[in-house]
Amino acid sequence: MIVTVRTTTDARAKADALARGAVEARLAACARISGPVTSVYHWQGAIETSQEWEVVFKTTEARYPALEAHLLAAHDYETPEILATRVTRAGEEYARWVERETAAALETEGPADDERPFFVYGTLRPGAYNHDRFLAGRIGAEADAVLHGAVLYDGPGYPYVVPAEAGRVAGTLLTPAPGTYGELFGLLDRLELPVGYERVAMDVVRVRDGARVSAWVFLAAPDAPLGPVIESGDWFDRP
Repeated sequence: MIVTVRTTTDARAKADALARGAVEARLAACARISGPVTSVYHWQGAIETSQEWEVVFKTTEARYPALEAHLLAAHDYETPEILATRVTRAGEEYARWVERETAAALETEGPADDERPFFVYGTLRPGAYNHDRFLAGRIGAEADAVLHGAVLYDGPGYPYVVPAEAGRVAGTLLTPAPGTYGELFGLLDRLELPVGYERVAMDVVRVRDGARVSAWVFLAAPDAPLGPVIESGDWFDRP
């Protein structure tokens, strides 16, 4: 069944990024941006008025959970609007096109050939706001770890790591729970790749025993929106 999904944001560039990220990840067949529109709403005990841009995604009911997870991770609102509506009638060829374009992503969701753990250093770390939202029930073991030869940058909503000759980044090594690797592998790719990351295998040092562990690390892609350097290398210690 075809589903339309609506969200809003406060800048045209952010709307463009949300639309492009979802379409590139095959979470939606297409996205339409309109605006600016004027929104009036209650927020923190007051009535607010602001300009916003609306993004409407065309997807399927089967792909909606992944699209919602992506929007929650990519959006910079504390409580973003995400409204889904089932389409009761649609042109047959158009419906087939939407299903075909969104189904293409399913081919890449299986487990990796080499089931490395994941090194996370930002919102997916234990104690950060996206950890429980996306990783609860999927993690078998957690361990403090350090990535050497890298610099940590703040960004719009998320931190980004860039390899360097010197520097260190603090994070957590996550080992998926038994039987969840394929699910977690696909989920993290859908969350991270569309918003400016690329997945690379790198060695990190596990703090408790100094062991070098090969892990998947999401590094900043060439066009990532880098902010200031976080000198401590620890996102929890940023100013």
